[in-house]
Amino acid sequence: METRKSVSTLIILVLCLSALWINSARALSLFKSSVHDFQGMLTQLQRERIDEYARTVLENALSNEKVDLIQASSKPQLGPHIYSSLVRSEENEQAFYWISPLIAMTCGGTIPCTPNAGSQQENIAISYIAIDKNSASFEFAERVSEEVTEYKRSESFSLLANEMKSELSKNHANVELNYGLLSLAGKLDADASDLWVIADVIPLFSEKGERGKLKGIAADLVNNVLDEISLPQYILSAPWERIAKEAMSKSNVLVFAVIRTEERDDVFHWVTPVSRNLHGLYGLNKPFFETFDEVPRTFRVGTLLEDYRYNVAVKHGFRVSAYESWNELVEALFNNEIDTIFGSQGAIDFGCNPNQFKCETITLSSKYDISTAYLALSKKDTCVLVLEKLKLAAVDVKMSDKFNEQLSSWSDMVSQEYGIAHHTEHGVVHLWNPN
Repeated sequence: METRKSVSTLIILVLCLSALWINSARALSLFKSSVHDFQGMLTQLQRERIDEYARTVLENALSNEKVDLIQASSKPQLGPHIYSSLVRSEENEQAFYWISPLIAMTCGGTIPCTPNAGSQQENIAISYIAIDKNSASFEFAERVSEEVTEYKRSESFSLLANEMKSELSKNHANVELNYGLLSLAGKLDADASDLWVIADVIPLFSEKGERGKLKGIAADLVNNVLDEISLPQYILSAPWERIAKEAMSKSNVLVFAVIRTEERDDVFHWVTPVSRNLHGLYGLNKPFFETFDEVPRTFRVGTLLEDYRYNVAVKHGFRVSAYESWNELVEALFNNEIDTIFGSQGAIDFGCNPNQFKCETITLSSKYDISTAYLALSKKDTCVLVLEKLKLAAVDVKMSDKFNEQLSSWSDMVSQEYGIAHHTEHGVVHLWNPN
């Protein structure tokens, strides 16, 4: 699952703690109602109100993103479908990005049960805001999920949800608001007592301190999240290969940091982003190309040996040379052995010795992509409500004075002691300059 992520400690940082920043503003999406799934359980009026409720949650959550929700029947070619109240089931689990749960009820009849809906609620159906799962909607779904989770911690959502709770209570006696969803089946259980927390050792983010205890901004974030759910845990550390093996074979494994990819959606639930990293071509006195495809194929591109970007560069038709370290790549650039380095700003900062080279003269020639490293939860047999519990706790932590003070202090240290280009947004470290 990983490619060459242990050549040096900061190489792991560059490759594992990266970021995928999604600009979903002005994206057009298609809103599809699926409340007909509740026929027989809810009245038509209640189904219509739930549909309206789901749409309002989305519109309020995405108001800053300027995402228009239009009816699917009008222009089906415009973008990914957003489903308002789709019941998550074993049959459709792999077909959608499950953005956020809204309603839970007892399953049966025409309403399918949701797998892993809670240790004490085996016969529960949970309806979600969902998005069609395909490569075109991957980035959009990631951003929508973050926005909806943040909105669920707002006063606006609390008022909206409690109003909906009052309406549903007219016909259902045990309506509860738990983990950001309304349950018609009473209080829901999200038991995280057997959570196992494990981290890759990454400099500045999660590295071993005194007595083997992990320190760094990612470790601070995770410890704060665990405190938020009243579940302090000792964080274990292991190589990525071990982490991947445990996550694929066991439930309730909380790991960090893991780059989110489409392929890994089958293995992980994504709790909250830790860092983002911009990948591209960096050169000396080279023009800037708006897209990767515009870069001349005559460029000699340098990559790290066995790095995934080596294959990407070859696939794009560049003349590619591989080197053992970022230091060697920077030296090769200044010696005119290569025209550009295929890496990230963090890698350039790490590999360039300011006492030897004019590091500031290395500039971005073309962007390739942005990747995101997450706090993630193993998907195998893990209760989906534990995920929601952790996601909401992470939002609270990132809004807290405590974590923001930790983040500010860490940022100052990284700038002063290491000179690594970065900035922070909404509690997430972006490993490049903002301008």
